[in-house]
Amino acid sequence: MGVNMNPSYSFDPPGVGLVGYVVNRHRDYDPPPLQGAMFDYVVAADGVFVHAQRDGLGVCFRIAPAEVRGLAKCSELFAFALPKVPEELMSELCYRAEEWANGRLETLFHLVWTPVYLWNEGWELIEPEQARASTSCRPDEPCLSAERAIIEIHSHHTMPARFSGTDDADETGFRLYGVIGDLRRSPSIRMRVGVYGYFYEIPASWALELPAGLMDCNEEEEEVR
Repeated sequence: MGVNMNPSYSFDPPGVGLVGYVVNRHRDYDPPPLQGAMFDYVVAADGVFVHAQRDGLGVCFRIAPAEVRGLAKCSELFAFALPKVPEELMSELCYRAEEWANGRLETLFHLVWTPVYLWNEGWELIEPEQARASTSCRPDEPCLSAERAIIEIHSHHTMPARFSGTDDADETGFRLYGVIGDLRRSPSIRMRVGVYGYFYEIPASWALELPAGLMDCNEEEEEVR
């Protein structure tokens, strides 16, 4: 461990590796600069959190509750600095998913943002070459859009918009992940942040403009509670 010049935090010196380890000692956690190249673990009074940043997206959320005496609490964070995906683009995504649903096939989409793209607030909808089946969809390799995607959404045709164990195993990058389902009866979408296998569900409206008729599962469930 290096010499800690900030009494509020204890961490390994920058450049120690892919993952940083931060101990929140004296005040509510206001994320300091990342120590790890991929993400940081933050140990706080109320548990262990994961903190990660990439262009346009910063997140911090709890992955393991605990009571750790002598430390300060940590606050969850979702910072999305990009324009929301426009409603027109989400309508196109739903239309394409419904077309594949007619054959009971899942399909996968990547949403890539770049400031030089002049349409749709900089967002480009990409449906990569892929193998589609009734219970899975997997992009062909190599998949260049997967490397650039900030948001990845796949469809569940007539099945509910819920993440499966297969989804958990496949979605191991750092981006926003979504699933749309029940496309024949009551189309719905469920979104989550994924940080290298750690997940935190969020309202879709935090990043997307939803077209009429597409229900946000997480907002609906929050209202029920």
